[in-house]
Amino acid sequence: MTLSRRTFLTAAGLTALSAPLAACATGSAGGATQGKVRLTYSTISVPKSRGVLEKALKDQGITVEWVGPFPNHAPTLQAVVGGTADFSFGGSTTPADQAILSGADLVYVAWATSSPRTTAIVAGAHTGIGKVTDLAGKTVAVNKAGLGEFLLVAALEKYNVPRESVKVTYLNPPEASAAFGAGKIDAWAIWQGFREIAEVQYGAKPIFVDGDELDFQIDFTSYLVRRDYAEQNADTIRKVIAAFQADYDWQNQHYQEALDIGNAVSHYPQPVLDKMAAKNVQTKLSLINDDGIAQLQRGADWLTRRKILSGPITIADHAVKL
Repeated sequence: MTLSRRTFLTAAGLTALSAPLAACATGSAGGATQGKVRLTYSTISVPKSRGVLEKALKDQGITVEWVGPFPNHAPTLQAVVGGTADFSFGGSTTPADQAILSGADLVYVAWATSSPRTTAIVAGAHTGIGKVTDLAGKTVAVNKAGLGEFLLVAALEKYNVPRESVKVTYLNPPEASAAFGAGKIDAWAIWQGFREIAEVQYGAKPIFVDGDELDFQIDFTSYLVRRDYAEQNADTIRKVIAAFQADYDWQNQHYQEALDIGNAVSHYPQPVLDKMAAKNVQTKLSLINDDGIAQLQRGADWLTRRKILSGPITIADHAVKL
């Protein structure tokens, strides 16, 4: 069973960007764009499955080409840089920051906050781990330079557990899920969907939950494009993000129905769906603005000080306000 990222619902599909720009769209910045836009998507994508976003853009003269599926945000960023997609999907800002630091000429065009924040460190049922301090000497799976890694670092720091006392293994979610189920790792820092599978199917227990333990948000949902694409296709970007905003709003109001749509792909057991539905995660998507730049900068600074990111980044230099 494969989930793409932090939430079951908002994996909205994207992949690689800007391969010649003329193939993606025609027109200039601020003007009406005729043509197509290439959107990456995850294994579970409610916007893609519903088809409403695609129709809304078609009514505005924009044909959607879905590229994917992808397991998480990082490979969609690579796809955008490599020229096979135009938008990365709504994924974690942490790998996006690292991609930029590694030389990718990407810019943020939209960001989102979610409440409650349900990303968690879960411990195996038979590991004897009942709290964060028990992680010393244990093996913990995280996704490198992503949600999982920052959450583990935050947990160890808060409870004064030396980072070197924990054996960290870098695994993508599908591999980590299999390893966790087989008892090859003791704990796992993971987001919604995979978290509930671990709890229901493997008896995992959450020992550190983002929204309960941290007093401010560090990592955010985000959409990025190539800088040159942003310069030439501002109107298309506004229309695409508006279509995603409408889909997020629908999901917020029809959370159970959105879960059911995703479950046509995932085929989760009912207890997993019930656990997810009970959280009723609400997501607010916005075009990049001053508040978004400030909040993303605060998170990036936190990550840089703890060496999760390879160096400092100035978000304002890599964001476009439209």
